[in-house]
Order: sequence, then structure tokens, then C-alpha cells
Amino acid sequence: MSFSHISRFVLWGSIGFIFGVGLVFSFTISLDVALFFIIIIIISTVFIFLRKTWLWCFVFFCLLASVGMIVGNNTLERIHYIEGNTGNIETGRAIVIRDIVQKGWNTSVILKYESGTTVMIKDKKYTELTYGSVVDLRCRMSLPDTYDNFDYHKYLVMSGIDYICSDFTYEIIDHKSTILSNLAQFRSHMESVIDNIIPAPEAGLANGLLFGGSNKLSKKLQNQFAKTGMTHIVAVSGYNVSIIVMVAMGFAIFIGMHRKYAIWFAIMGVIFFVALIGFPSSGVRAAIMGILVLVATIYGRVSHVYGAIFFTAAIMIAFNPLLLNYDVGFQLSFLATLGIVSVYPLMERGFVNRKTIFGIIDTLLLTISAQLFVMPIIAYHFHTVSIVSFLANVLVLPIIPFTMLFVFLTVVTSLLFYSMALFFGWISYFLLWYEVWIINDLARVPWGSITIDNISIWWFVVYYMTVGFIVYLLNRYLYEI
Repeated sequence: MSFSHISRFVLWGSIGFIFGVGLVFSFTISLDVALFFIIIIIISTVFIFLRKTWLWCFVFFCLLASVGMIVGNNTLERIHYIEGNTGNIETGRAIVIRDIVQKGWNTSVILKYESGTTVMIKDKKYTELTYGSVVDLRCRMSLPDTYDNFDYHKYLVMSGIDYICSDFTYEIIDHKSTILSNLAQFRSHMESVIDNIIPAPEAGLANGLLFGGSNKLSKKLQNQFAKTGMTHIVAVSGYNVSIIVMVAMGFAIFIGMHRKYAIWFAIMGVIFFVALIGFPSSGVRAAIMGILVLVATIYGRVSHVYGAIFFTAAIMIAFNPLLLNYDVGFQLSFLATLGIVSVYPLMERGFVNRKTIFGIIDTLLLTISAQLFVMPIIAYHFHTVSIVSFLANVLVLPIIPFTMLFVFLTVVTSLLFYSMALFFGWISYFLLWYEVWIINDLARVPWGSITIDNISIWWFVVYYMTVGFIVYLLNRYLYEI
């Protein structure tokens, strides 16, 4: 069997697995009945069309779809088990396993019991708990409320949190030092340095660019980012990482690196970035997708690249099936990656000379490619579509790598020469001020964004089928898939 055939089986098998998981979560369907009909379809297909390659792909699709339904069904059974233990009280030793997140007057803390149960407590704002704190914890297991038909409990389970901890008491008894806890302390120190050297609100943006997250931005500025479609620059998503990878590789080649070494330079940069922010699940997924984009634009036929992307997504969903329905970051990372590898090479062929200052043309092409695929998901989840997002991305994104570099230099030099840190801090502030200014001004444009309340599922189907069909035809014509 040729590599081309294997790649085709991997692609359709991965799509089938994702389809099966989505089917279980989207519809009330008996697993036994669904598997019975799939088996009948497979047997009939095998006996009638024994030597047709594309029909064997369909058989593989059905087989993996049945596996996906089993995996999805097992996940739902686990959720029902968790719900059945609501109200129980657990007492024992637990450890803080993630960064402490301050929101308003509360602090969210994630702890894991020795029994394996993971809970979230809402502690006081200036909590004494830190990453790695070991406590004696008494907790009543509770479930969160559902907001606007959004199942918050499934979202928490997807994030690795079983229960909300109510009526809790704890006593700190120890601190367990690990690589991740040490990284968290180093990250906290870096954030403090940025806050001390760079004024607000630019400091909040600097922290968001370097470590991900918009919790240090004011609500007003967060709304401005949403209106201009720029929230992705402070989120650890495949879109953000993909842009960084491509720009980093372009920079490496520009300074004279061989393409092979430039690839490794970009990959190591992404790995270092994810390590620095503590290997969050969203960051790991974004890194994998970003590296796929890097490899996809250099090696392999388009059909092989699609197989790699869908296979990666299927593996991620196999480990955590709830990603498919409840992780917006995963959806955006997957679709942005798919958009870049599908549309970017087609648009790139139209620009023979793309060596413009700061890679503005490349950035524009990458932005359009990703936006074509993520726009419907953004509209569905955030009920808004930004008209000025293309302009905002073109004016801001080319500056982001330089901003991150100077912010990083500000932090590093503060450990040795504070006066040098102030120098880099002023350069960082100027770049950050420019980015905030652009976003604020574009957000004030009256027609800059459109509010969308309800989106039919059929709109999604028509949109993605139309875009996919056009991309398929163009790829077939240009690359002879």
C-alpha cells in the first residue's frame, strides 16, 4: 500500500473519529443502535465494493466513527458518575496544581486530592495559597450553575476540574517544589517586574503577550480587543502561535539562517514559550498546531498535511473528548491551522515578491487565511464579527514579535542591570502604547463590528462546505492532489 493511500485512510479515519464523538455529544442516540447500523453499512460496503479505494476509506471512516461514539459515551458516563456524588464531603491532603488566578475580589485555586479528585475553590483575593501548596482540605462537592444554556460543569470537567468546592476549610501544611511550581514562581516574578517598569494599561498587554491571558487588562480594554478581533494576541491559541512561528522563521531566514536551521529555531522558540507559561493544555495544543503549520508550509502534499492536522486533532480529542464541544481555544486553533495550510499557499502564489518591510504582506495573507476559517466560530461564541479586524491585524501583528522581544529583555536585564531594564522598558512601552492606541481608535469606528444574536447550524454547514469546495478546486487545479 502506498504512502498516499495510508495518508488518505488516516485522514478519513480521523474525521470519522471526530464525527463519532461529536454525534454522541450533539444528539440523544442509543449507542447500541448506532453501532448496529454502522456494522451493517460496513459489511454491505465490503461485499459490494471490495476493491474500491475510496469505499474502503468510507469503511475506515465508519469504524473510527464507532470508536469515537464509544469514547464519547464513556465520557458522558464519567460525567454522570461525578454528578451522582454531588453533596459528598471529602477530607484529606490536597495540592495546588495550577497557577492562582485572581478575578475581581476572588481567587480561583485548583487543588487535587490524593484520591485523584480535582476541585476548585474560590478563596479570598490575597490568598496565602501558591502553586505547589499542600493543604489539609475539607470540601463539600458541588456543581456549578448553568449559564445561558451553557453547561459550565462539562466545561470544568473538560478543564480537568471535577467539582466546585463549597463550605471548604483548609490548613497549609507544606509546599511541594516541582519544575512547574518553580516556573510559576519565576513567571510571577516576571509579571511583577513588568508591572513595576511599564505603566498600565500597557503593562497588562505586555503580560498578556508574554504569558497569555487577558485578566490583567481592564474590562473596557478587553471589549476594545474583542471589537477589533485582536483578542487572539493575548490568548494562547493556534492562531497566535502560528503567526509567531511564521514570523520567527521569516526573521531567522532574514538574518541569514539556513532554512533547515530556521525551522528548528522557530520550533524551539515555540517550545520555550509554552514551557515558560507552564505547559497549559491550551498552550500545548496551540504549539502542536503551530508546529504543524510550520512543517505543512514546507514539506509534503496538501492531502498529507490535512491528514496530519485531523490526526492530531483526533488524538487530542481521544484524550479529552469534551474539547470538541467546550473548548473554544481548541476550535479556533484547529480551524485557524486548517485555514492557514489551506488558503495561505494559494494566496502566496499570487505574490511573487513578498519581501516587504516587517513581512507585512505575509502577515496579511496569514491573517486572511486564518480569519476565513475562524470567523463563523467567533461570531457564534462571542456574537460579534469585527469589520476592522483585518486592518487591526495588519497594523499590529508585525510589531508583536518585537514587542515580546523587548518585554522579555526588560525582564531578563532587570536581574542584572536595572538601568538597562528601564531602557528596554521604554522601548517596550512605546510599542505597547502604539498597539493599544491602534486598537482603541479602531474600536471607536461606528461600523467597526457587527453584533449577531442567533446563528443557525445550517449557516455553518453552507459556509464551510462552500469554502471547502472552493479550496478543493483550487488545490486540485494548482497542485493536482
